[in-house]
Amino acid sequence: MIVFLTSTDHGYTIGDYLDGPGAALADRIVHRTYPEVLAAAPGDLARFVPGTWIFSDIERMQPAMATAAARLWSALEKAGCRLLNHPTRALRRYELLRLLHDRGDNGFDVQRLTDRREPRRWPVFLRRDDNHTGALTPLLHTPDAYREAVADIERRNWPHQSTIAVEFLDTADADGLYRKYGAFQIGETIVPGHMDTSRNWVVKDADLDNADERRRELAFLDGNPWTAAIRAAFRMARLDYGRIDFSLHGERVVVWEINTNPLIASPASLRPDRSEVAERLFARFAAALTALDPAS
Repeated sequence: MIVFLTSTDHGYTIGDYLDGPGAALADRIVHRTYPEVLAAAPGDLARFVPGTWIFSDIERMQPAMATAAARLWSALEKAGCRLLNHPTRALRRYELLRLLHDRGDNGFDVQRLTDRREPRRWPVFLRRDDNHTGALTPLLHTPDAYREAVADIERRNWPHQSTIAVEFLDTADADGLYRKYGAFQIGETIVPGHMDTSRNWVVKDADLDNADERRRELAFLDGNPWTAAIRAAFRMARLDYGRIDFSLHGERVVVWEINTNPLIASPASLRPDRSEVAERLFARFAAALTALDPAS
């Protein structure tokens, strides 16, 4: 049995998967929210022990929830469960990006608004550290533009602690297009997931989809020359489950984030014209999840 833990409002990630392409695994995977399991009596969880527990939504956890989840982790560990993503030891987005920059792996730096200093290199953009909505601002090229953006954050009452300034790194390929790759890690297995191509530096969804881009995407799913770099980033983040989003700057992998509760069956992956991508992704994803189940 695999228990998949999410925050209260974000169970659709695993739910949509089990209701759709992962339906064959619905009898092996149980979705629970953190409030549910933390309020449950030990006897209520006994049928899931021993088993595999995936702690997702690490980046959305408030400190009290993370501490309580870590206590649950310790109890499950003593009971012999297999556990993925420690709630307090795993690095979140800001910590991971700072470490990657300081090690020379990422060519851009980040800082929190609470650092109370202006960026050292321009342009930058602002984004939240604890969600996946993307950039909050356009590129900010000057200190004046940065100060106005920070003032706007304050007017909206968004917290400084979870807002970060990210240096812009131009990862456009020689053809001027931006390509963002996504790959899952499930336990020890890396599963390439998608490649989105855009004319815009903010690549949330593919806005350019043609035969050439589809061939490039399928080559990534079938070949993935960046497995070692992906695995190293997950190891650095101390994470065992999630999806890494990255681009290439020259030949170097540039990591944008690791999402610990990513969409699996995204609307784009279910489009009829993307059946070749879906067949590869869902078959490999299911095999990797099945390998985590002690009953396999």
